[in-house]
Amino acid sequence: MNTPDNIADENIVETSVEHLIERKRKNLEAIFDSIPVGLLLIDENLIIVRVNNAIRKLLKKDYPEIINRHIGDAFDCATIKTDFKGCGRCARCGDCCMTQNIKRVFLTGQAISEFEFQSATHFIDRSNKPWLSMNIQPIVLEDKKYAVVCLDDISAKKYAEEKLLEMMELKAQFISTVSHELRTPLTAIREGISIVMDGIAGKLKPKQREFLELSKRNVDRLSMLINDVLDFQKLESGRMKFDLSPNDAARTIHDATDTMKLFADKHKVKMFVNFAPDIGQAIFDHNKIIQVITNLLSNAIKFTPQGGSVTLDAARQNDEIVITVTDTGMGIPKDDLPKIFERFYRVKRPGKEIQGTGLGLPIVAQIITQHNGRILVDSETGKGTTFTVYLPTTPPKDEPNTLADETLEKTILPQ
Repeated sequence: MNTPDNIADENIVETSVEHLIERKRKNLEAIFDSIPVGLLLIDENLIIVRVNNAIRKLLKKDYPEIINRHIGDAFDCATIKTDFKGCGRCARCGDCCMTQNIKRVFLTGQAISEFEFQSATHFIDRSNKPWLSMNIQPIVLEDKKYAVVCLDDISAKKYAEEKLLEMMELKAQFISTVSHELRTPLTAIREGISIVMDGIAGKLKPKQREFLELSKRNVDRLSMLINDVLDFQKLESGRMKFDLSPNDAARTIHDATDTMKLFADKHKVKMFVNFAPDIGQAIFDHNKIIQVITNLLSNAIKFTPQGGSVTLDAARQNDEIVITVTDTGMGIPKDDLPKIFERFYRVKRPGKEIQGTGLGLPIVAQIITQHNGRILVDSETGKGTTFTVYLPTTPPKDEPNTLADETLEKTILPQ
């Protein structure tokens, strides 16, 4: 039997529980409001049930102007203002990123993460169309479906990216212009040196010829640097033109190795070439693959001491042509192996300084990548290095990016 004292005790307990629940609710609301990223709780009718302070600041509205309003009304949809229709009833509602993604979450029950878009709403300032990153998570509260929408204003990040792209484009244009402008005087200098060295301008003394040969070598080095920079720019941007067509792999390998035999003889390095004449055809750019092979052979010869050897092997394996270039040279230190395909990276070799741009291997890697191929390297210091190229016999699947118009790339920024 309930006594007055029991009833009083029950009332006290009930009041304490209510106070506890109310305190927890206020704590949760305080946490919800303090989150710096915008949060909305939306029901299946796209009515806003709850928002935090970040949304209020984003919209520059008070809570009564947001809560219990359709999301399009609360966010000042541009079409609503012009068509005088409610949200969800305008011709352009099917293109609305916010409402369509929220509806998709209700329909599928699957969350949406990191969806970036530029808002078509006015946000009071009719000239302001911020970039937003949206995450949507479905939840169930008291047997009702809701969606928690997280909106992060990433306008500053997007504008910074645009400015960076503009700066990168300006830098690329500057590098390209300078590189192209240098080619004309370099050609004239090279021709002038050749004329003098041929004796057309008069007989040369040994010392004069020595200085002219030194000048010619440096002109050739500068020309190689300019060509490598321009090639890398075009490859890096994916805008270098590729002539992808059926080619006889044997002919391509033969043409590449023939050009390197004299180079190997000059360095007193033995060069061996092994491949089957019937290795078959593949879809690739003949000249670009020659560039790959000659670059690998050139590096192998330069880093192999006199009396050493360089071997090229090629074979057809299933749907790939596998080309390996192996040398008995000084090898690449283990710590340098992950970096050799980075732009301008050059392995430090005490007592053996090799001239180069540091772009040869990055260009090789880019060409192989554009063919949807692979290039691997294995090396041991003091014993030699092996580069293995896997070239698919079928055309690349993603051709539009690699066969775009031939223009210079946007950037050559170092990593």
